[in-house]
Amino acid sequence: MFYKDENGEVFHTYSSYARGGDILLGAHNFLDLTPKGRNESETMNWVRHHDKY
Repeated sequence: MFYKDENGEVFHTYSSYARGGDILLGAHNFLDLTPKGRNESETMNWVRHHDKY
């Protein structure tokens, strides 16, 4: 995120890497509240077909 003030100076105010957009995925927010969290070793490896649990 960048901010430009009245004098035209640009400031870097915030950065987010890798999981910065997780708030946009509702399932991730709920999983983060559970005791084991997402319990994943790779991105979204907790998603499985209904017959493979």
